[in-house]
Formats: sequence, structure tokens, C-alpha cells
Amino acid sequence: MVMKSGRARTIVVVLALAALLAAGLWLRVASIDLPGHYGDSIVMSRWAENMANYGPWHFYEHDGAIYPALLYAYWPLGVLFDGADLARAIKGLSIPFDLAIGLVCYFVARSFVGPFRALIAPALYLLNPAVIFSGPVWGQVDAAGTLAYLLALLAVAGRRFFAAGALVAVALLIKPQFGLVILPVAVVVLIVWRQRRDWTVLAATVLGGILAFLVVTVPLAMDPISYFGRVITAGSYQESTTANAANIWALYGEYDQPDGSLVYVGGVLLLIGLVAALLPLRRRIDLPTILAVGLFVILAFYFLPTRVHERYLFPAMAVLAPLATANWRVFGGYLFLAAGFGASMLFALIDETPFSLGPGLDQFITQPTGRIWISLAMIATAATLVLLLIRPEIRSEPERDP
Repeated sequence: MVMKSGRARTIVVVLALAALLAAGLWLRVASIDLPGHYGDSIVMSRWAENMANYGPWHFYEHDGAIYPALLYAYWPLGVLFDGADLARAIKGLSIPFDLAIGLVCYFVARSFVGPFRALIAPALYLLNPAVIFSGPVWGQVDAAGTLAYLLALLAVAGRRFFAAGALVAVALLIKPQFGLVILPVAVVVLIVWRQRRDWTVLAATVLGGILAFLVVTVPLAMDPISYFGRVITAGSYQESTTANAANIWALYGEYDQPDGSLVYVGGVLLLIGLVAALLPLRRRIDLPTILAVGLFVILAFYFLPTRVHERYLFPAMAVLAPLATANWRVFGGYLFLAAGFGASMLFALIDETPFSLGPGLDQFITQPTGRIWISLAMIATAATLVLLLIRPEIRSEPERDP
């Protein structure tokens, strides 16, 4: 009788998870045709076509991109589609990564809580309007870098050092900002190495990173110097206090105003924030703490420096979801942060793209007071989440559902 009851519970959980994935898929497919960032779609369509026309080895002779790992995802789209069909395929590219993140979030949450309650984690991510705005509506593929970021944290928490190093490299090569996961990974690796006095810990991590970097870059005829040169050059293009990010600089003045010497102030604040973000690892290096530190790194990068784009908070929506499932106060913080992020994404969509909710709502959302209130709410929520998670009281062993 107990066996039958357990089997029935498992079937219900599987069906519920499948329903969440199906709902997430439907919402994303239905959103693809909403107006997004046509400029980004044009650029990414060109990358796809040039990968199809010239192949990876000759791509950089004809084009440029600081997202080399994503070029392999664009390549088959350039072969299979053209014109409007290619643009739609580009906008839909985030969908499989979103669904994969939903699954990962469930299994991570399942290590903290029972199987039914763990369903909250994929629901928080898959049904999150901000995530949908950033992906199939806007047309970006931040979900790919987020998946690599999250998996790198999980790998180092599980002491799979080769995989952790490889995933750090992949995250970096998907988009440079996701490479920040190297910080918590490196600190955990160094702590474990000091505890064990085992050089294979360092060797495995470094080897994994080097091999993954080479696998991605060698077919593109790219070396580390040219890659980081492109990243530095790209970072100097948009010298603004904030590129529609609802951070501390959104309180300073209008979006997209020149940052001038403020870039150095933001750089110092970022350095302080990143160091502070890593401090909890001095006490514990279990999964909840590593996830919390991964979140703190994202928050520091989004809220403190200048030149931050509106979507840079995206990975927080995935990293925080399992933690929110295991703590109801963090759950409340997640809802507030997601709402603020969604509002800021609406602001960016209305300001930067043809997306519209109607003249009245558009004007209401993009008025200066709206920008300030969104920023204040997000800053306060982020600070609250840090206080809640700085000493995570989440167990790595799951609870049982009642």
C-alpha cells in the first residue's frame, strides 16, 4: 500500500512538472511575435547567416561577436531559415534553455524540500514575466549563459571540479558577464584545495576551463588575446551611467547619460561589492551558501557599476528560485525582485523597441518617477535578500512534504 501511494505521488509530481514545462513553452511560443529589439535580431540574424555562409573558421574574417559560444547555436538556424523565419527562430532560441533551467531548478529545490514543494522553483522561473520579456519578446538568449552559470555553481558544490572549470569557460564565452561565476567557483576550489592539500583539485578545474575554452574558440580561429580584446572594446562603446538598468545609477539621473569619471566610482563599488559577496564562503561551502554567493555576485554586478544593461539581472531569476522555494521570506523577496525586474524590462522594451502597451500605459511606465520608484524598490528588495541569505538556514537534505 505504501509503495502504491509513493508511486502515485511520483506520478503526480511528474505530471505537474510536465504541466509547468508545457505552460512555460506555450507562454514563450505565444510571445515570439510580440515586437522586440529588431536591432538585436538583425545583428544575430547576420551572425547566423555568416556562420552558415563561411563556417566557424572564417566567421571572424567577415563579422565580429563577443558571444563565440552562442555562434554554434545560431549556425544551424542560419542554415535552416532565412528572412522573417530566421528572425523568429532567433527570438525562440532561448526557449530550450529556459525549459532546461526549469528542470534544473526543480532538482536543486528537491535537494532542499519535498517533491511537491520543489515544484515552486520551476514555476517561479518558467512563469516569470521578466524572463519571458528578456527572452522570446526581446530576442536575447540570456538563458543560455544563465544555464551555464547555474550548472557551474552546482558542479563546484558537488566537487566536480573539471566540470566546474569547463562550465565557467562556457559561461564566459556565451556572454562575458556570465563569466563572473569564476569568482565563487575559484574561491570554493581554493578552500577545498587548502583543506585537502590535493593539487588535483586545482589541476582538474584549470584543465576543464582550458579545454572548454579551446573547444569553443579553436574552430573559430580565435585566441584568448583577440577574444578579450573584443570584450574590452565592446565594453567601451556605451559610456553611460546605466543602460536601462534599474540600479543605483538610475537614481542619479536620466538613463544613457555619459558616465565620465563615474565609471571609476562604479568600478570601485563593484570591486567592494564582489569581495563582500564572496565572504560567506569563508564559513560554509555547501550548496545553499554557494547559490547565495552566486546570487550576491549577480546583484553586485547589476546594482553597483555604471554601463549596466537592463537584462544583467536575468541569472538571478534562476539562481534564486531554489532558495526561494526553501524559505518563505526569501520567496516573498523573489516575488518583489521579479516584479521590479519585470517592470524595468517593460520600461526598456517600451523605450528601446516598438513594444507598446498603449499610449497611456507607456507614458505611465516610462515617466521619470516610475524609473525612480522601480529602482528604489529593486534596491531595497536586493538588500533584503542579502540580509536573509547572508546566513542561509536552508538544509541540503530535503524535507518531506506533509
